[in-house]
Amino acid sequence: MIAGLFAFMGCILGIVALATNYWTMEPFMTNGMPMQTANGTMMMNEKQEWNWNGLFYMCTSRVNVPCMTRFWTTTFILCLLGIIFLLVGGIFSMWEMFQTSDRRFVIPMFYFVACVLMTAGLFDYGGWSRLNSHSSRSMIAAIVFGYVALPISAFIAGRYSAYDRYINNGHVHNGQKYVPASTNGN
Repeated sequence: MIAGLFAFMGCILGIVALATNYWTMEPFMTNGMPMQTANGTMMMNEKQEWNWNGLFYMCTSRVNVPCMTRFWTTTFILCLLGIIFLLVGGIFSMWEMFQTSDRRFVIPMFYFVACVLMTAGLFDYGGWSRLNSHSSRSMIAAIVFGYVALPISAFIAGRYSAYDRYINNGHVHNGQKYVPASTNGN
């Protein structure tokens, strides 16, 4: 259940990262009118403005400059597929598929594929632009939550698998204790 909670937190953060437009923020200086001071030096009137990029738009803080459409297709698709895999793994974890089915190792595989896809999407965007704003950090947090859910679910799947083998081998029903496969004659 805790792995599912981590997965759902990762899904929420990933959806916020995909929906918002602040993956990269960059300052730039604009020159204004030069002014001459009393001692003859020229003083430049510079103004700091901002550019910010997301997966859908490139925007600037300049007045009367609209945002330009720029869609990062590969990054969006990789991260969206990763979030979908993370969500399905979280649903299966909360549904307690570990106990109800023999396909318990599917859940850690969902988490693994989700982490790989979201990391590939982040690397795709990071190869072209810097990752220094809120949305990119939210996607990094979503990946971290996915990587935390992965070993938890793998551990649980392994424990249920060992328990299921112990029960199905007849050790509980006929009163036998667990006997290892290889013994030294004792």
